[in-house]
Amino acid sequence: MTETDDQSPTVGGVSRRDLLKWGGRAGGVAAAAATMPNMAEFLLGSTPAFAADKPLNIAVIGQQMSAQSDQRAWEGMQTWMKGMGVDKTWKMNLTDAKGDPGKLVSQIQDAVTAKVDAIIVLFATLTAAHAALDTVKTSGIPFFSIDSGWQDPAIADLTSNNYILGGAPSQYMADRLLGAGKSKAKIASIIANFHHGTRKRGKVLEVLLSENSWIEQVDSRVIQYDGFYEKTQNIVNDWLTRYGDELDCIWCPWDEPAMAASEAIVAKGLQDKIFVVGADGHPTALQRMRDGGAKWPQKATSAQAFELWGAYCGWLVNEIVGKGGDAKKLVPVPIVEFPTPLLVSEVNVPGKDDQPWSATDLYYLYQDRVLKGMKG
Repeated sequence: MTETDDQSPTVGGVSRRDLLKWGGRAGGVAAAAATMPNMAEFLLGSTPAFAADKPLNIAVIGQQMSAQSDQRAWEGMQTWMKGMGVDKTWKMNLTDAKGDPGKLVSQIQDAVTAKVDAIIVLFATLTAAHAALDTVKTSGIPFFSIDSGWQDPAIADLTSNNYILGGAPSQYMADRLLGAGKSKAKIASIIANFHHGTRKRGKVLEVLLSENSWIEQVDSRVIQYDGFYEKTQNIVNDWLTRYGDELDCIWCPWDEPAMAASEAIVAKGLQDKIFVVGADGHPTALQRMRDGGAKWPQKATSAQAFELWGAYCGWLVNEIVGKGGDAKKLVPVPIVEFPTPLLVSEVNVPGKDDQPWSATDLYYLYQDRVLKGMKG
């Protein structure tokens, strides 16, 4: 019931590749248990594979529900709930802070006052919500976050490693420039510091540039979430006027600004001269990469498993709040990092009916090419 106002390393016998393959299939837990014996153990721990009968009243607070990330995580959570049948017994109260940190604080405090059974926040800026988090801690209400940067008293923050997410497209940018025969290159970057993830990606870019002095960053602009699409297009149009085809690449912190930059480049007829890199693997961005081919400027992204985050958060709530499981045993490390394809480019863009993060990681493409020969 809902109301609105990613031969490989293994974890518990389950490989990173298997986890992503499972996630892209229909049937959820049942498909996982049937096709991969170790997956049931990984997902369900030592507890039986059932949903708790206990009705729960849960507050879900989105920082910005208009964002694709929030929508996809929420969709994954709802899909998991329906698959397990708890959608009939859990009352999910979804509220939207619409990007306002003050409103987020107020909504967290309202959830505490309402004495809900659990609080879940999506992609929040919790560094500005310490007073509200102190209230949550005092109340003892189980608190979970998705890609919000872990803050006490969260039992878990479900996320990806944003240093890797920033490093993959940044390194791809440098590699593509080298592949084009560039000994000198010029780039410009869009930076977003309002979220811990995009902020970390920007810092990784700076490290890469410090190690590749042949790449000149001619300009860097900081954007906020409000009006980011139009702001990005205005910035890129200014760069195209100032630098024209002297510019080689535009680096973006996530896919939606990358789409805005790509549109501006196409409008100027410079898609054969300037390419774009982004991150997150949003479906619309991948569709444009797939359909546009060589004529679409965005050439790479890092695909995140937002839907899996939402589903796994539902699993945690069921295990800890619904069944009374030991949070310390179920979540020994409070930052739960999900594996994702490190890079999606022209060679491994997933099909239009596949999840963005079901793309085959480039590592496995390389591995599969050589393993047959190594085995004889």
